[in-house]
Amino acid sequence: METYTLSLALEDFIPVILSSIGLYFVSRMVQSVDARLGRMAFIGFVLVSIGGFLKAIWKLVMAATETRVNLAWFDKGMFMWMSVGFTLLAFALWFMSEIRSGKRQPNRIWLGPAIVLGLSLFAILFTGFPDLTVNTWRFILLGVMTIGNVVMVVLLIQQARYNNLNKMAWLFLANIVIVFVLSGLARMPEQSIPLQWTEQLLNTFGQGAFAYAAWKLAGAVSAPAMQPA
Repeated sequence: METYTLSLALEDFIPVILSSIGLYFVSRMVQSVDARLGRMAFIGFVLVSIGGFLKAIWKLVMAATETRVNLAWFDKGMFMWMSVGFTLLAFALWFMSEIRSGKRQPNRIWLGPAIVLGLSLFAILFTGFPDLTVNTWRFILLGVMTIGNVVMVVLLIQQARYNNLNKMAWLFLANIVIVFVLSGLARMPEQSIPLQWTEQLLNTFGQGAFAYAAWKLAGAVSAPAMQPA
């Protein structure tokens, strides 16, 4: 079992907060384009934030009790919250992009997320959920979460370029590259304290870049919508 220092656990809240700030601005940006999609994006933002904070709380409790108290569902349950949250955010941004490009006004916006999440639920129920000793269902949710996150960031890059915010597009790209780097580092069998600090500081930088880029993009997208006719 991995060990954590108290300072390491406390620092883990910083990228979670930065990510939540960034996703809040994303949901606000979507809201400025379409109220229905804004509600979908807001729910996604809340769910991803809950998953992140529960994981950070789990790590803090593990550090404070020297791993004697293990709130396993705070850790493993993160995939449930985030897979749903990123799926909703990805669909909300996709539909928003369709509206802004003039392609169409989407109808039945909840149908796509319902199909994806329904199939995911079906898959995990037949692969061991909710048994925490079974990895298969967690890998399924991890896959859904990763796809949703990547699609979301790709759409944000598209919107940044559409608004001539090329520097922000690069920051979004840096964020998703760091996500994949962290995924590789997390697979290393020996998770030493220095390695964990490296991972967390990288994550903090990546989420900071995401939050700043989301703030700038939300301002650019929302400004025209807020101007009087």
